[in-house]
Amino acid sequence: MKKLGLLLASLVTVFLVACSNQKQADGKLNIVTTFYPVYEFTKQVAGDTANVELLIGAGTEPHDYEPSPKAVAKIQDADAFVYENENMETWVPKLLDSLDEKKVKTIKATGDMLLLPGSEEEEAHDHGEEGHHHEYDPHVWLSPVRAIKLVEHIRDSLSADYPDKKATFRAKMQLPISRKLQALG
Repeated sequence: MKKLGLLLASLVTVFLVACSNQKQADGKLNIVTTFYPVYEFTKQVAGDTANVELLIGAGTEPHDYEPSPKAVAKIQDADAFVYENENMETWVPKLLDSLDEKKVKTIKATGDMLLLPGSEEEEAHDHGEEGHHHEYDPHVWLSPVRAIKLVEHIRDSLSADYPDKKATFRAKMQLPISRKLQALG
């Protein structure tokens, strides 16, 4: 019976080690993003050089999201974590305190973009029953011109952190999402 238990434990260990090594076996970066616009912009920039994951699914409010321990572990295991800014994802500053900056590259998509002040109209959009107001308007992806800046900053940050993939990231900027945003701007 002990031998069977030992054999089972050994097989489980081998399986877990194989699964954890597999994420790097394909040579792709593992990038975790917060909500859909950031996910889509990052996916378009990274292309097939990365496995890009969406952390906050449809129907979940990015402002009110609180990452589960499983979500935090997913971020800690990633090569890079991309979020829009602390005004949109108010939970991110607390998360960043727990991340190993040497292991996980953190990209704030807005960079040092100047955010516009929030307005009274801002309160009119629906963010749950209570609503809310932003001191600064974090919804920058709604402006095509500012969305292009987000994409460019994601590209530049990934290029700086992973220079061996820089040419690929730059080439991806010529793809449909950039052209569509430029046409709208």
